[in-house]
Amino acid sequence: MLERLQGEYDAVFSLGGHCLPSIQLDKNGLRPYAGPLDWMISGNLSQISRLLNERFARFMDVESLRVTGHDYGGHNFLVEDASYEVTAAHHFPVSQNTSEQLASYPTFKTTLDRRIARLLEKFALASRLLLVRVGGSREQAVELHDVLSQRVTYDFRLLYVDYTGTEGVTELNWGLERLVSVALPPEDIWNGQDEMWRYMLDNVRLHV
Repeated sequence: MLERLQGEYDAVFSLGGHCLPSIQLDKNGLRPYAGPLDWMISGNLSQISRLLNERFARFMDVESLRVTGHDYGGHNFLVEDASYEVTAAHHFPVSQNTSEQLASYPTFKTTLDRRIARLLEKFALASRLLLVRVGGSREQAVELHDVLSQRVTYDFRLLYVDYTGTEGVTELNWGLERLVSVALPPEDIWNGQDEMWRYMLDNVRLHV
């Protein structure tokens, strides 16, 4: 099934889960610019489908935000959009903000809106798109596939990765041509799986 991923794409975006898709796209030379869900935590995949279906309406609007903690290094506040259950993990440095006042919010929102506009433009105009998502259930992945089928004008592939595997890359055939599903082992996902990602993204190229 991974052969269905191969070929040229006009754009590649992470649809989150956490930071890992962005990291691996970067390592494999497939991330020339940032997407709106880079460096964000989104455990509920159904909310990402809703976000895409609503074309990011009111996403990260200030009235929906709440500070929920700090990132693992303590350098940034974790700031959640409670409406969509998406958390900005590395966007609000503690050196510039407080838990009561997010002083860097205007700059953050300007950058985010630019990234959203780019993604929506690619959804409308790109002849072939690759979207990468980590985490969720099979039902949620199929739901996301269906939303993308409605929102993306031309061709796309959705690479969906979960961590229910036992060894190496396990391909899961769910019978949908544009949904490529794989399971990876749950161990050492941050530092020990570069080779598996290289294998999955082999012969995937960005059209320049």
